[in-house]
Amino acid sequence: MPKRVFIVLVLVLGVGREVIRADNYYGMANDYLQYGAGARSLAMGGAYVALADEASAPYWNPAGLKQINEHQFLCMYAPFFEKTSLSFFSYVHPLGESGNLAISDVLLHSGGYEEVDAAGKVIGTDESIYKNALIISYANRIHKRISLGLSLKLIFERVMGYSGNGQGIDLGILYEPLDKLSLGLALQNVLQPRVTLRDAPNIYKINLKAGLALKTLSRRLILTADTNKLADEKAYFCAGVEISPWEKSGLATSKRANLRLGVNHLGTFTCGLGLRIESLSFDYAFNLHDIGNLHRFGLTFSWGNIYRASAKPVQKKPR
Repeated sequence: MPKRVFIVLVLVLGVGREVIRADNYYGMANDYLQYGAGARSLAMGGAYVALADEASAPYWNPAGLKQINEHQFLCMYAPFFEKTSLSFFSYVHPLGESGNLAISDVLLHSGGYEEVDAAGKVIGTDESIYKNALIISYANRIHKRISLGLSLKLIFERVMGYSGNGQGIDLGILYEPLDKLSLGLALQNVLQPRVTLRDAPNIYKINLKAGLALKTLSRRLILTADTNKLADEKAYFCAGVEISPWEKSGLATSKRANLRLGVNHLGTFTCGLGLRIESLSFDYAFNLHDIGNLHRFGLTFSWGNIYRASAKPVQKKPR
């Protein structure tokens, strides 16, 4: 590994861990949209705004969608604690020079609650909490090195017997000043969703994400770093590394293995691995938490690359 790259790696994972540490966002209206989406990105500490080159892009930075030149379907499942889980699904439809479309869904489900009245009497058992965000995204290039993205979020929440919905808009930009370097900026909740469950509305706060990604050694080494600032909350820093030590490509097969490390918004280390075989990618992410270990599992299926074509010549027999 080149000396300069090694120094950057140490700075990103070591010093960066102590720069800024965020408080938990749990309990806020949009807490489930702070957890992250995609096992690959979460293994890299959630530093993904400037990379965002797969179907999880609508969550991190909708402008990143324009980097995808094939149909993609991605799903992630993350079991949490106390009958709680987070699921993420996303499909990307490339339109060539007209841009890319995507539809995604983030779902948090938590069950096993008892509902009580003001006197403490149990009036319901095995109640559930649902928080769901349907995201419709579009991205296109406005310049050879600049892409813009837009997402419409349709929010639905149900807590016990109360439910509500709202709408929001996210904006994103991706700038690639160099072939190996990209800069990303995402402004989430420009139009703030307001979800009323009972009396006062829950308002999703504006969230600013900025990051950079460096792809070197023929993309066998990727370094990422992000900052995140939720309105009225402390900013945080996160960083990640992806190393691809093994790749095999040929006429009949294509395989790639990835190792990932990161530091997330809580200042704890993350790690994971990925394996791509032909059109399928399997991803796993792990990190420690105050009350236990967290695991994320991801699967991506890609097909129909719009810039890839194959032709088999037909040899005519001589007359």
